[in-house]
Amino acid sequence: MELWQPDQIVLSETSLALLGDVGDAARRLHDLRPLPPEVLHRVEEDLFGLRVYSSNRLEGNTLDLRETVMILQSGKLSGGRPREEREALNLGTVARQITQWLDDGVPCHDVDRLLEVHRVLLDGIDDQHAGCFRAGQVIIQGARHQPPDHTLVRPLVERVLHTLSNDNQTDGVLLATWAHWALARIHPFVDGNGRIARLWQDLVLCKAGLTCAIIRPEDRRDYLDALVQADEGDFNALVQLVANRTATTLELYERKLHEDEKVTRWVREVAEEADPRLAEQRKLDYQRWVRKMDQVRFEFKVCASRLNNASAELTIEVREYEVVDQARWEHLRAGLGAARTWFFSVDFSKPSARWRYYFFFGKHFWVDALDTQEDRSEPRVSLLVSEARGSGDATRLAEPEDSPVSLREVFVVDGRLVRKRVDRASSAFFYDRDIPPLEVAQDFIAEVIRFRLV
Repeated sequence: MELWQPDQIVLSETSLALLGDVGDAARRLHDLRPLPPEVLHRVEEDLFGLRVYSSNRLEGNTLDLRETVMILQSGKLSGGRPREEREALNLGTVARQITQWLDDGVPCHDVDRLLEVHRVLLDGIDDQHAGCFRAGQVIIQGARHQPPDHTLVRPLVERVLHTLSNDNQTDGVLLATWAHWALARIHPFVDGNGRIARLWQDLVLCKAGLTCAIIRPEDRRDYLDALVQADEGDFNALVQLVANRTATTLELYERKLHEDEKVTRWVREVAEEADPRLAEQRKLDYQRWVRKMDQVRFEFKVCASRLNNASAELTIEVREYEVVDQARWEHLRAGLGAARTWFFSVDFSKPSARWRYYFFFGKHFWVDALDTQEDRSEPRVSLLVSEARGSGDATRLAEPEDSPVSLREVFVVDGRLVRKRVDRASSAFFYDRDIPPLEVAQDFIAEVIRFRLV
């Protein structure tokens, strides 16, 4: 089998120009660094779902984007389409693992890493062939160039990975395109070859300081045609597709950053120039919201003080921080995020155990089965909570399984407190509407003592 090498690829003027577009977009984005963390997180999460959905869709998976994102966010399978749901979950897992390897500086271009990725990709789908090179010949119907004999698979893959490890001269997009084609051409596995090829393409792109190239379902015909042309030695169509999709992703980061700046300016201008009556109403809404949140914190302080007086072993320390000002409150309501939003912390300690909880402000996380249209008609700023054991790092309590402590959020609707909690019997989210602040504090403290300090 003839395996073209990167330095053998001849590019047209169009291909070279598109590679230049990618470089220009990357430089513009670099000049805007550091990117605001909240913008970076939003774009990466959006891209992650689209990336998993698109790669699986190209292989015939029928989950739509919304279903894919729900599975990735929850980490759970509904059971309706078990194979397709597992494909989404597994692809998301390996994509995040590769990103972690890159962040940690772990060498990725070796056979063991490739086989580990494939093992996870097919876990629970085809365990017999997961993590193994194919042991027989495969025939691709209608293809002029068939995959090589199975005895050549390992040496050819090793050759590809060796090239990727040692090639520091080839343009990042071109090298990623070549990696994509080479792995697809070798067809090293019984199943999962396309997804592996696209994963390694994005790995090479990210390692080159670029970003993923999401080949969309609507690109499928052009994509397959481009692979066929590359088999014949003409890589231009495939390079152009990967370059265009890479530039699109880079420009998305740039566009979202500028949109965030525009929204920030808009919020400031509206706050300064709006009808004075509207400004006064927002000010009143903010002050009423602050009053409700102060009531919650006050009840935590009262409960902690009384328990400290009643117990010789238990110590509960409540530490207060300034409430967010109106500007940051409006920023949070607009879904833009804000810095320094801690409100108070509660430190529980006994001779045998210590748990810390941090209460901070952020956006409300909607629950489709619970939030009504009326709820959704107005943005919410929620009191969120994170948990840390001893001196360890704190993790936000989000999903039902994150902690036996049931509280997840406290927010205000129509001047009344609403508590979002986990119902332990069903592991489902539940809203307690018009709940007294004292009950919020008492239930939370009692659960920490019962489930964390025993």
